[in-house]
Amino acid sequence: MLQIWLTRFARLNTVALEDRSAALGLTGSEVAVLGALDREGPVLSPTRLQGVVIQSPGGLTKTLRRLEDGGLVRRRADPDDRRALLVELTAKGRRAAGRASAVISEHYDALLEGIDRAEATETVRALLDRLEPMTGMPSSARVGRAARSAR
Repeated sequence: MLQIWLTRFARLNTVALEDRSAALGLTGSEVAVLGALDREGPVLSPTRLQGVVIQSPGGLTKTLRRLEDGGLVRRRADPDDRRALLVELTAKGRRAAGRASAVISEHYDALLEGIDRAEATETVRALLDRLEPMTGMPSSARVGRAARSAR
């Protein structure tokens, strides 16, 4: 039964996040990229973004194009490697990231109301520590350290 609940949770949470993102005029992927740049930026490579937001290279390219067309991000050449690109938030993108962060925080505050945060954090972290190696995604410990050091 637990596997059914975990699968249902993952899908329902994705639907809820997409709904909240749509209320901001964005997709869930766009909100994830804005959040990653806001927390871990101010400038990231598309490869780093892909690992943080867990999106395919093609999907990330489309997301970045939409965000760039909306004036929320800027792609520019990497000064250390002119063949590579870097992505950064614009002033408009920083404002949108702040609004998105508030909406996502409200979602999780409501979802976790009455649940012990430390216990929930420990359980989710343990699941991520097992799932990340299975998928080849970056460790949440590394992502968390990067986010904390960016502050």
